[in-house]
Amino acid sequence: MNELRVFNFNDAEVVDSRDVAEWTDRNHKDLLRDIRGYIEVMEKSDEISQRKIAPSDFFIESTFESRGKQYPCYLLTKKGCDMVANKMTGEKGVLFTAAYVSAFEKMREHIQGGKTKRLGMTDYQMESIRVRKAQLLERLAKEYDGTYRQVLQAHATKELTGEYLLPLPYIGEKMYSAQEIGEKLGISANKVGMLANRNHLKTKQYGTWVNDVAKNCPGKEVPSFRYYESVVPVLKTIISKQ
Repeated sequence: MNELRVFNFNDAEVVDSRDVAEWTDRNHKDLLRDIRGYIEVMEKSDEISQRKIAPSDFFIESTFESRGKQYPCYLLTKKGCDMVANKMTGEKGVLFTAAYVSAFEKMREHIQGGKTKRLGMTDYQMESIRVRKAQLLERLAKEYDGTYRQVLQAHATKELTGEYLLPLPYIGEKMYSAQEIGEKLGISANKVGMLANRNHLKTKQYGTWVNDVAKNCPGKEVPSFRYYESVVPVLKTIISKQ
């Protein structure tokens, strides 16, 4: 049997319910059922509420990944371990109590002595957090169009992969649509696009590509070029020579 491992999660020292199940020789699903029962009792208790005792002081809901799927688990604080141990009798209860008391004491000594760094979250917990962040960013992205959506989607891919697989749009310099450039020059947006294509002006020097919502097809995105103001004098020169 592996040593019961205490780690830090959001400034709380906790153990994984799967490790607790192993130490108490129980099925993990049965332990989760009991923990949910403890939480339900605490949530319904007026006395617990008045004393400002939160179930999260004992049990923190979490997940773990196995074979590409997410499954529920709980992180137990020392109080949570106390509650589980108090429901046990016999040799298993004694061994589990000895294990978690020793593990939490060892963590406390590490923290107070400053001799070792605090243990971080496990890999599956960190991955779970990254997935949740990416999902949240993707949901937010659906509420926006154009550049804002690009930014959110780019950050979502970075959360999942560690790098920007989708490039961030350049937003340091103000950008203009073909319509806005046309208004500055007294020509149509179509002519702006035609001149830009003919003279190879749709480059990083004069603007950038972004995704816009199609005018006649809501929900569909189309690539659209946004211009920097530096393209205006270039187009003026081109127009004057026509």
